[in-house]
Amino acid sequence: MEDVFDKDITVINKYIDKETRKPLYKVSHIKGFWSSNDGISINGTQITKSDGLSARILINDSRNEQYQSPEEFEKEQNTWTLKPDDCLIKGFVCDVLTTVQALEKYGSSNVIKITNIATKDYGSENMQHFVVTGA
Repeated sequence: MEDVFDKDITVINKYIDKETRKPLYKVSHIKGFWSSNDGISINGTQITKSDGLSARILINDSRNEQYQSPEEFEKEQNTWTLKPDDCLIKGFVCDVLTTVQALEKYGSSNVIKITNIATKDYGSENMQHFVVTGA
């Protein structure tokens, strides 16, 4: 299954530094699957424009560092997590980030600002994954 989830993804996790109380960003690189559903669909008489981006990331992918829950990540930033308002970037594009505005240079079709994370943890371990959507 890992051969389908072979796209490079950069995860940008925001956290608050405990000493300075300033926002900092942890950058991680993982493997996953990236998709876009750009287009227009006609449902009866209603025309709907859909321009959402999504990524799928295997929960038990041996190529990725161990996933941390958002609660664990808030206490100590060891690896990576998925939470609303964090970002995913298509490809391994950066190692250091100081502001979210710096992501604009990668283009809107290559950056997901996370709005929803669905955990698909049923079925075999090889099929369990996260579905991350955003704009």
